Amino acid sequence: MDFFTQNQLFVIYVINLSFIAYVRYTNFGFIKKILIAAVNYNTAQQIQKSEINKKSITNIFLSLNFYISAGVFSVYLLSNRNLIPPGINHFIIFISIFFVIFFIIYLNAGINFLSASVFKLKEIAVDFHRNNKTSYQAMGIILFIINILISFSSISNSAFFTGIIIIIFFYFLRILRYIKINLSKQMNSFYLFLYLCAVEILPILYIFKFLTIYCNPTS
Repeated sequence: MDFFTQNQLFVIYVINLSFIAYVRYTNFGFIKKILIAAVNYNTAQQIQKSEINKKSITNIFLSLNFYISAGVFSVYLLSNRNLIPPGINHFIIFISIFFVIFFIIYLNAGINFLSASVFKLKEIAVDFHRNNKTSYQAMGIILFIINILISFSSISNSAFFTGIIIIIFFYFLRILRYIKINLSKQMNSFYLFLYLCAVEILPILYIFKFLTIYCNPTS
């Protein structure tokens, strides 16, 4: 899948690799913990309480790695589905998606805390937000590897569909993590349902509706 020039890929992947290398060099073993924390709630709690997690530069680099990796994979996804009009520079699309993902993540976080204030679930909202951050960082590391396989290996198609499966897996894991957090705090199940609809289900429905209109503008 050749949607970027070699120079563009070189710059993007060097930036990705620099972020990951910095975190690994300054906090040896932290990346492994991030990956484990994505599927293990107790490890996620340990990371949230650790001093390393409070180092803003570490969080910034891993978060930027996620935005870049997710942006590159999104370009591959849109191109695979022929959703990018001919003649449009894929690198410009990547930059646009980078900022769109950034906006959506922070909009979702804002909805998260706003809904929490309405349903009086501030403690859950804070815990959920921190777990989401860890999940995004882990996904960014995995998508970085997937992107490299798509760009340079002979198994690009298999890697592409693996990436889609991983994103779906992380999304459902995110919902299960929220339910686990709610049950551990022993909160009202009705509030759980309303909050989950406001934070997770409605945004996905709106994104799906947008994609439907985008793919079928005459419908």
